[in-house]
Amino acid sequence: MKRATVGLLCRKRLFPMERYIGKSSLEPETYIPGGHLPGNKRPLSQGTSPALASSSSSAKFARVDANTPANQYGIPPSRKHLENQYTRAPFGYPSRTGKSKPSLSFPKSSKRRGKEPPVNHKLQLPAPLHDEAYIMEHHHNPQFELKEVHKTTPKSTLANFSATVAGKLPKYDSQEGQVDLQHHRTIVWRTTVTVPVEPQVVGVGDHREKKESARLAALSALCQMQRQGLQVDNPKHHRAIPPAVTESQLPDGTVVDYERARSFIDWYCRQFKFPNAEVDFQMRNGKHWEAVLTVNESRIGLGSAAAKKAARTRCFLDATQYLQKCDPELWTNYLKAVESGTDLGLASSVRLDISEALDDKIQDLCSDLRQSTLYSNRPVRNKATDVFPTGSAAYFVGEQRTPIANKSKNLQAQLQRYETNPGMDAMRSSRMSLPVYSRYEDILNTINNNHITICIAETGSGKTTQIPQIILDDDIRRGMGAQCNVICTQPRRLAAISVADRVSKERGEPLGTTVGYQVRFERKLPEPGGSITFCTTGILLKRLQSGLSYKSDGGPLDDITHIVVDEVHERDVDTDLLLVVLKRLMQDRMARKKPLKIVLMSATIDPTLFQNYFEETNGKPCGIIDIPGRTFPVQRRFMDSYLPEIFSGQNSWLSKEESVAQYVFKELGPAASASMGIRVNKPPSNDDDLDLPFPLIAATVAHALNSSEDGHVLVFLPGWEEIIATQKALEAPKGPLPINFNDKAKFSIHVLHSSIPLKEQQVIFEPPPPGVRRVILATNIAETSVTIPDVVYVVDTGKVKELRYDPTRHLSSLVSAWVGKSNLNQRAGRAGRHRPGTYYGILSEPRAAALHPYQMVEMMRTDLSNVVMHIKALDFPNMSVEEVLQETIEPPDAVRVVAALESLEMVGALDKEKNLTPMGRVLLSLPVDVQMGRLVLYGSFFRCLDQALTLAAIISNRDPFVSPMHSKAEAAAVKNSWTPNGFRSDVLAVLRAYNEWWPLQSTGQYVAANRFCINNFLAKPTLVLISKVKEQLLQSLHHAGVLDVSAGGQARVSRNPIKVPPELNTNGNCLPLLAGLIAIGSQPKFAIRIGERTLRTAKEKLTFIHPSSVNKGASTTPSHQRQLFAYSEKRRNMSAGGGNPQTNLISTTRLDPLVYLLFGAYSPRVVERGLECDKWLPIVGNVDALDNINSLKKYMEESLLRVFEGILMSRRTIRHDIAVRAHEEESEFGEDETLRRSTSLSMQEVKELDMMTNGIVKILDRYTAERMPFNTPNISQPATPDASPRRFTPRLPGGTRSGYATPNYEFSRPGTPSLLRLTVILRRTGHRQHGEFGSNAQIRWNIAWIGGQNWMGISGPADSSAPVTLRTRKFITNRLLARRQFVIDVLHPGRANVSRNDLSEKLAALYKTDKTRVVTFGLRTQFGGGRSTGFALIYDDEVSQKKFEPRYRLVRAGLAPKVDKASRKLRKERKNRSKKFRGTKKVKAAEPPKKGK
Repeated sequence: MKRATVGLLCRKRLFPMERYIGKSSLEPETYIPGGHLPGNKRPLSQGTSPALASSSSSAKFARVDANTPANQYGIPPSRKHLENQYTRAPFGYPSRTGKSKPSLSFPKSSKRRGKEPPVNHKLQLPAPLHDEAYIMEHHHNPQFELKEVHKTTPKSTLANFSATVAGKLPKYDSQEGQVDLQHHRTIVWRTTVTVPVEPQVVGVGDHREKKESARLAALSALCQMQRQGLQVDNPKHHRAIPPAVTESQLPDGTVVDYERARSFIDWYCRQFKFPNAEVDFQMRNGKHWEAVLTVNESRIGLGSAAAKKAARTRCFLDATQYLQKCDPELWTNYLKAVESGTDLGLASSVRLDISEALDDKIQDLCSDLRQSTLYSNRPVRNKATDVFPTGSAAYFVGEQRTPIANKSKNLQAQLQRYETNPGMDAMRSSRMSLPVYSRYEDILNTINNNHITICIAETGSGKTTQIPQIILDDDIRRGMGAQCNVICTQPRRLAAISVADRVSKERGEPLGTTVGYQVRFERKLPEPGGSITFCTTGILLKRLQSGLSYKSDGGPLDDITHIVVDEVHERDVDTDLLLVVLKRLMQDRMARKKPLKIVLMSATIDPTLFQNYFEETNGKPCGIIDIPGRTFPVQRRFMDSYLPEIFSGQNSWLSKEESVAQYVFKELGPAASASMGIRVNKPPSNDDDLDLPFPLIAATVAHALNSSEDGHVLVFLPGWEEIIATQKALEAPKGPLPINFNDKAKFSIHVLHSSIPLKEQQVIFEPPPPGVRRVILATNIAETSVTIPDVVYVVDTGKVKELRYDPTRHLSSLVSAWVGKSNLNQRAGRAGRHRPGTYYGILSEPRAAALHPYQMVEMMRTDLSNVVMHIKALDFPNMSVEEVLQETIEPPDAVRVVAALESLEMVGALDKEKNLTPMGRVLLSLPVDVQMGRLVLYGSFFRCLDQALTLAAIISNRDPFVSPMHSKAEAAAVKNSWTPNGFRSDVLAVLRAYNEWWPLQSTGQYVAANRFCINNFLAKPTLVLISKVKEQLLQSLHHAGVLDVSAGGQARVSRNPIKVPPELNTNGNCLPLLAGLIAIGSQPKFAIRIGERTLRTAKEKLTFIHPSSVNKGASTTPSHQRQLFAYSEKRRNMSAGGGNPQTNLISTTRLDPLVYLLFGAYSPRVVERGLECDKWLPIVGNVDALDNINSLKKYMEESLLRVFEGILMSRRTIRHDIAVRAHEEESEFGEDETLRRSTSLSMQEVKELDMMTNGIVKILDRYTAERMPFNTPNISQPATPDASPRRFTPRLPGGTRSGYATPNYEFSRPGTPSLLRLTVILRRTGHRQHGEFGSNAQIRWNIAWIGGQNWMGISGPADSSAPVTLRTRKFITNRLLARRQFVIDVLHPGRANVSRNDLSEKLAALYKTDKTRVVTFGLRTQFGGGRSTGFALIYDDEVSQKKFEPRYRLVRAGLAPKVDKASRKLRKERKNRSKKFRGTKKVKAAEPPKKGK
């Protein structure tokens, strides 16, 4: 179709012309798919840049802007300038002649006269005179000498730079005028050049000659650009990338980028079963690419751009807009699919092959589990639970032994002794001098007259240490000291311990008298009655789980009178949830006339937010008390002010460090950077998240110490890696520093981090040796509530690491975020606690002014699974989880709440009704998240407890393997050496290294242990933390009663110290079991390798293994053996440049398909080819074997539900402190008669649990041996020989294994009864006649699903009254012959056999078919009797049976008439007789004899 024809059709409104020749591909419109016409030319405007394309002819006659560069000097435009503006076409705009060269045209009148318009010589130009001397003096930087060629021809250099970077030439404007100097007036040409760069550069040059003035203007511009750090001789480093269209906006407001558009098109093709979309590229006019997207032979997208990639992006965005406009509901359905994770479709299938022998073992174990008591007593799902109160408030204090009245008198006497003790005069004076005592009476009145008090106290006021004491001492003086119990929360462990120690010293008593603490791993509780307990927020929240369960007097928290929440402004998840609980608890206490006083304290709190939150509690606003601080003045200095001091002298080498140069350039800008001699090869963009300049941090620390003779330095860093890098920069700097930090007699470096042992952290609170100054490298652990003595200088990076979680994709992004202004104030306040100090910010002053007031609330950015578990444990009356979270001070997004509920339901902690399951209640007693809790529970049941505890501690903490910058390859090689070959895993590598290190550490060989860590690149603090987590988990398991039901109840737990019994670690070397435990802890984070280096997850189409993993690198496994991986975290590197940052899998573990199915898959679904796991990963193979594995998983999980229920009942019976399930079942005597049975585990069930887990371990070992015959990993124990009776396994001809409906089996494949072996028990209750089952005998057929190989020893003795067992195996659906066929084994000990008629009758009843459709044949009894084996067929219909069955079996079944004919012998005799005659006699001889003769 020619262009004219298209235009004609457009004028007739048959279709829009823009779609074919000119409209932007990103503008939404409706058109017919497939309607694109190839070969159409694009209009002229599409061949130019957007800026030029938008220019029209009127742009040539635009008005002169008063802000043009020339007018910045107050010069009115000359006539010539006006004529240039009026007549000059924009650069690059095509003229009528086709040339793009700028042309100068004058009005016709001027050309006719043959001369230029007259120039105004009286124009006054402002001073100074911009000659070459002035330019070189004021604009030239001697540190960056211009090349001679640039000085000689600056116009060419400037034009080349501008064209390369901005795509446009610089703009020159010349005017003639006069400049008044001191003693004379001179007439010059002044040329102004504007360079289109950011920031804009304007050069001015004055000279008598116009041409020379233009050269000087260009020279001025070059000098200014060189001064800003721009490399004028290498403009490619500053080339501006033209803005490419990377996203578009749909009519509903949704912004779509290329990745989302590509995913939408792929989903669209799968949804409607179209072939994959195809993109065709064509070069148009040799200038740009045109991309056309075709789906099912219809063109639905068009995009044009200079590059292929950009054209493809435009094309997909265009197609997305078109489809969304055609059918808005299509886009809505896609968004729902994205939320559910089904937008990517199914991944490539994984094949699972096992031997027939192993398949038989799995079937046998399934059969035994089905018949076991453990499975039979499994709890009913979704049944209501009875909740019993948990915990005790005495958790915060010791045991009450002294009566309350006597205790109050003792406290009064103790306080009087303290106040009169001369030895405590200095301490009392120090306390009284704190600003908090200036408001002593106001504090007490506000707290006593209000239920909730908001205390705004400046840093250094003494609020943390004094307000709890003021409350307690006031009650002691009034004679009510024994009734006062104060709980004060701190955000961190170190703060709670250090504050408790400080307060006890202020009171002149040992820690644990009236002042104590409780944190994770540590506690020193005070004496009961009149006490102050400092604890972390999480500890208090754990104890409050019981507070809301009591509706009458005697609640476990009634003894607590005051709760002080310190540093409430930090707003972590625990604090937000604690406020909800306190609000409800206070209402309950007020209703019972036992008021609870709550004090919220912070130096930077927003009182309005908290007042509005608590205003409805008591009908009046909260009380507010404002306390001034007693901090000394702190001078705040940012990089703008102190960097010139640092960069001078011997620190000049810093300007050549790339990390320093990039960081300073981004913070201070090009001008300030150039003034300090900093040049960057490639300026960073605003979106780049640069690494911290560790050499600059070290130089700033040295500068601070060099400014005085005493005082310590506190350095705030985001995390552990930054602490180590800064320590290295101090001890081994790349250039000279004014201070030698390796001189231990003068300087000592300390680290404050949560992974450092408390004893090492508390060293900083003790006085240093004389003459030693400290450098403390800390995270935000030292930001609040901690006062480090003699800290005078604070060096602050202004950064903090935040883990942000995407609930829809289970994606965690580790973001290095800027702190809020409140955090900045807190950090600066650390420098003025003892004397005037100085704050050095590693950021610019404009950056500090632009920070948000507060840091992002943690509940808005983290996973809410643990929060939901806390809420379920607190059991808010008549409130759902969603309602409780809506009651928080700033509610989280509903999507995050739903994702957390779905995650907990997936792991089995919640049921479908969002109620806690028995396993969920057991998990509440463990101090880890639900995934790690399941891991240690399974480890205990599977006799792998010690390794499971280590695995849980490893996954919960950071990787102890470190990778120094200078020896990354060596560190990676060492880490790879620790991973097992059969199951390559980062977690197992750490496990094996820890198991080698712990014997050295636990036996006191500290030197050898430290050397081991150094040689293997291990961080000792992390290993020590792992050991502590293990100890706490083991204690929690013991208190929960889990160890009592493990190992068949034979485990004996030692105490003081508690250790893992050897019986619970017999399977500790079973690698497939360890991989299964990792899969439990990783659920649902699994990935499958789809390329040499790429992987796919359930919700991410393309991911990569992190370079630090032992599984990095290309795959060497054949494509048909796809690799499965579990990972602990999916992290997107937001620091990487570009619009699509790479997604990496952290801490990966290689898995077997069998391990994944048993321990990792959440919801396997039976499909025709095999199993579909969790709606994204298909597992294929022998369908019968897959069905058996799926059944084993089902039986295992159902049996473990019974175990958890029994654990809960045992704890209720013994301790009365846990919620249990009241389980009822129907009595077998009638529907109306029910019996309540005890849910405690019997000894038989405990033994069956141990037998089940041992059987699964044997299966895992056997499968691993089959999969890796030449590389068999360590297995837990030798394989157990098959003790089942020998089977005769004949095969039927033909047929394929497929599906068919198994009757009455809820989780089976439709039609496949081989999910379990079918067992029919024949019990005779009447009399036996003639050695067979008589017709009058009363026979009850009990149908059960039990197995063949008796691994658990449950079947009865073999006597005359024993049941007859029928087993089916080798099931095949033969579509060709329209029948199902299988082998049957009849076990009849003590009996001759069972008739075919009885077998056919029961098979027909089980398969819901007519008895005549069932055919049994080939039954043979083995030598010795007791067992018969044969075949059975079940036809689909009578026609097929008559067609394929032999006639004699049809006659036997009554489906064919019996032909009455002579026997074969008789027929042969007749034939022989007929041979003796001829003719008529021969015929008569062959005839049968007539009757009667």
